[in-house]
Formats: sequence, structure tokens, C-alpha cells
Amino acid sequence: MKKRLLYLTFTIAGLCFIGCNEKEDVFTEERLGSIYGFVTDFQDGKPVANANVSLRPGGESTLTGIDGRYEFKDVKDGDYYIKVSKAEYSDLVDDSVIHVRNGQHMRRDVQIQKLPTNILVTDMNGTELHVLDFGSAASIVSKSFKIFNNGTVSVHCVIEYSCAWIASVSSIPETIIPGQTVPVTVTINRELLPLGENTTIMSVRTDNGSAEITITATSTSGNPPDVNISPASNITATTALCEGRIVNTNGGNITNCGFCYSTSPSPTLNNENVQLGPNTGNFSWTLLNLEHNTTYHVRAFATSNLGTGYSSEITFVTISCIPVCGATTVENLDPTAVMGYSTVTNDNGCDIISKGLCWSTSHTPTINDQIVSSGFGEGVISGMLYPLQPSTTYKVRSYATNVFGTTYGPERTFTTISGIPTVTTTAASIIEYYYDDYIFTGGNVTDNAGTVVWTTGVCYGFSPNPDLSTSFQHTEDGYGDGPFTSYIPLPSTSGYLYIRAYATTQYGTGYGNQVSIYIP
Repeated sequence: MKKRLLYLTFTIAGLCFIGCNEKEDVFTEERLGSIYGFVTDFQDGKPVANANVSLRPGGESTLTGIDGRYEFKDVKDGDYYIKVSKAEYSDLVDDSVIHVRNGQHMRRDVQIQKLPTNILVTDMNGTELHVLDFGSAASIVSKSFKIFNNGTVSVHCVIEYSCAWIASVSSIPETIIPGQTVPVTVTINRELLPLGENTTIMSVRTDNGSAEITITATSTSGNPPDVNISPASNITATTALCEGRIVNTNGGNITNCGFCYSTSPSPTLNNENVQLGPNTGNFSWTLLNLEHNTTYHVRAFATSNLGTGYSSEITFVTISCIPVCGATTVENLDPTAVMGYSTVTNDNGCDIISKGLCWSTSHTPTINDQIVSSGFGEGVISGMLYPLQPSTTYKVRSYATNVFGTTYGPERTFTTISGIPTVTTTAASIIEYYYDDYIFTGGNVTDNAGTVVWTTGVCYGFSPNPDLSTSFQHTEDGYGDGPFTSYIPLPSTSGYLYIRAYATTQYGTGYGNQVSIYIP
């Protein structure tokens, strides 16, 4: 018997150990996220293209597109910073921490500021120059421009570029003194030019300002591949399947193919793109990390030694994941609290991670104001709005949040109850009560205003509108709702005696209608 018990003990322990290991395996799966955003100019807010964005830690870097957009994909959970650098601009080391958790797609937009410049790039006639165009003529392989120091101090200057078809750039002095003009000659190798128009950026950097010049050259020898694209399919909030086909290589050697896409028309390889490598037939790819409820433009491309060919453009709209919230109703509880009710009528296929009610007295409420949470998922939203102020007007609306953001229901305005009870006064009459004459009166608390009535009675005096001030007398005849009776000793003074019933709560005193009786 003891041996069987011992065997059973080891068996159970083994099963527990296996079960624990299995649970650990489940939780070791890691979801990768992304970090993206837009880089814009501090002065005019326009997108900044070709800015270098680097990720810390990790050291990855990427260039912004023509719309200023950058993205780092397959980012592990952690805390990150970005650094942005570009000629003519001050380097930006962003101090805002980007928290990536559970595969989230985090957005961080930044602005960079242009450096004050003390140099000017001109053509050979002295006119300010931004583009040095070699055109398409095979005989044109060299062009020149000038660097002019229009400042008041000497500057150290260097020319920077990274382009395979720029063969050479003439040397310049290390220091350019104020008022000095330095000629620069750029020579290109047309044999290395890809087919079509080619563009690269050359930076003229100094220790007191920088400038950029765009170098362009066109090659017309040979035809790039012919490419087709099919309509997008399997479209979700963040993904879409694209399919392309190389229908004619035009005699070139295919080195790459894929898709380029953007929220603007006519995307090229300067925009977001997926590169799939060499291919001579059909190719497909599911675009990832798209924005929900957004129109995208997509073209297939193929690159050979004769250049890059693009297909016609297709467009599609990703599914909206914005939840839909209903109107809000309220039910008064007391002067400082109401119950609010609403509903999430549609989650549009995306899980609701938080829902509830938000309220404010001064503006359209958001989740940055007072809120009460009501769990997650579709369905009923309910919660108590507290603490509120009596006799105060509030604005309230429902909200629902998913990974794409927060949406709100219609705004509802309500006013809290005052906490001041409603009272009526009983007509007065003179009666004999225990061998003395009294005035018989009283009142009725018809509405307690959602709170406890502490004291009831009547105020009286020979001046109209008697109240609880020291100028008048009063009785204390009980508490709570409903009717009450008051006895006032018959005054010795003749004249009209004015009487009002009252009821007091923690929020104040309510008075009834005034009655009067003549004292002979």
C-alpha cells in the first residue's frame, strides 16, 4: 500500500511539473510592435523628406518619405527614444519615451528647426540654386555651382553625398572666409544611371549653417519591366493582400520586385514599399501595419538593369475600427450623484478595451475629464456620476476605447437637483388648546429633493415673508416628508400675522406659500 501511495505522489508531481512548463511556454511568445510618425518643419509645419531617424536603443535608422513619414517595424517590447538629423536642421534628440508593449503600434510626431545659414549656394551667375540638373543628354557629365559665404565670420565647410552615379566632386578649401566664393564641379557617371529620372541630395555643411542642393539626371537607354497589379483583397483594419505580375522584362535582368504604397496618389519607391527580390512572374504580399479607415494607393514595381517599371495604381480603404456609442440617459439619485446609462452599439470588429461615461461642467467632455469606467466589450454602459454639485448643469457622454483610439456618443446636458425641499403651508386658524388660545397651522413636504429632511416647522411674524432669520420666530415640529402640524401661541399684539412653512436639509431650506391671519 505504501509503495502505491509513493508512486501516485511522484506521478502527480510530474504532471504538475509538465503543466507548469506548458504554461511557461505559452507566455514566452513575443508580439512585435512598431514605431512610426511624421517629421515636420518647426517654422512652416511642412513635411521634411530624407531626414534620418534613428532608434535608441537598437541603433536602427531610416529616412523619412516625401510626406515626412518614418516607421520602425518588428519592434520588441521596451522603452525607446528617437533622434532626427538632416542637413540645414538642428539635430533633435527627442526626450519623449515611446513605450512599446504587447505588439502595439506607437506613433510619435516631431518637429525639427532649421539652422541659421551663413552660406549661399548659387549657379555660376550668382543666382541662388536649389537644383543642379544634368538632364538626359549623354554628353553632359559635369556641371558647376558656387558656395558663397555671406556671413561675417569664417566657416569650416564640407560637401557630403552618397550616390553611386556621382563620379567626383572637386575639392574645396577647408575654411571659407566672409565674402569668399568657391566654385564646385560635380561629375557624374551616366553608365551607372538607372533608367528614368534620378535624384539625390548633396549637403553643403558648415559649422554655422548648412544648405542642400538636389542633383538630378535622366537616363533614356532601354525600357524598364512591364508590371500589372490586381485589386487588393482580404482587406482588414490594418492589412491588405496585394498581387502583382511581371508581364514583360523587356530584355532586362530583374533584380527586385514588390509593392510601393502611400496615402497619396502615385506612390514610388520613395514611399513605403515592400521589396521581394528577383522574380519573373507572379508575386504577392500582405501589407501590414496600415491605418484603419484610411485610403491607400498601391503600385506594383519591378527593377532591372534597365530601370524600374511601375504598374497602374489601385486604391482600397481599410476597415474602420471606430466603435459606435449610443446616447446617454441620467437618473437623479441625490443632489450630488446621478446614474448614467448608455451602450456600445457596435465595436466594428475590434475589441473594446475600455468604456464608460465622462462629464464636465464647462465643455464637451472627454476621457481627460471626470470619468466612470464600465468595463469592456460591447453592450450596456452604466455608472454613477459622483461627486456632483447641487443645482449645477453638466454635460455627459459615453465613450469606448480600442487599440485605434477613443470614440464618443452624443452629448447630453442635465442639471442636478437642488436638495431644497418643496413645502406647502396649511391655512391658519385660532383654536383653544389646553385652556389657552393658539394659532393652528402647519405644512406638507411634498418633495424632499432626493435627500433627508432634517427639520420642519413654520416661521411667523408681523412682517411679510417670514424666514428663519433672527427677525422672525419659528417652530420646530419634526422631520421627514409629508404633512406636519404647528401650534403658535396667540400673540398679544393685534394685526396680521404672516406664516410660512419650512423644511431644512443639509443643502438648505425650502419655504412654503405665505398665509396670514388677523389677530384681534
